[in-house]
Amino acid sequence: MRKIIFAIPLALMLAAPAANSGTAEVKLSEKDQAKFEKLVSGRTAGKPVSCINRIDQGNMTAVGDKYLVYSRSSRAKTIYVNEPYGGCRDVDRHALVTVRPSAQLCRGEIAQVKDLPTGAFIDSCSFSSFVPYTETEG
Repeated sequence: MRKIIFAIPLALMLAAPAANSGTAEVKLSEKDQAKFEKLVSGRTAGKPVSCINRIDQGNMTAVGDKYLVYSRSSRAKTIYVNEPYGGCRDVDRHALVTVRPSAQLCRGEIAQVKDLPTGAFIDSCSFSSFVPYTETEG
């Protein structure tokens, strides 16, 4: 009896999660849509920016597989909403790992979603522009 062993090149294994994300529109559940609406309620969207500084990355909230919301703190006047290209699968249940050359987080950078108990990377995400939402005066 002969054993057949299949070898999958590392490059293909790393590309698989990104390919899985594709370009299909990522849908939110009703619960996640309500969560997102609560986060942006009373805020006005501003002009998208390419990067956010380290101080604005102090607090991150994942909303389903669709949005990553960054802010200085949970009570920040301005929050930054990112909609990763193709979504970011299971980021709301796992850790988001970024490796970057500077203190800024920028459009086009790639982050990985890591299952901490197993140490396995389960997806990768590419950041889009960051849309600032600032509390409306009044």
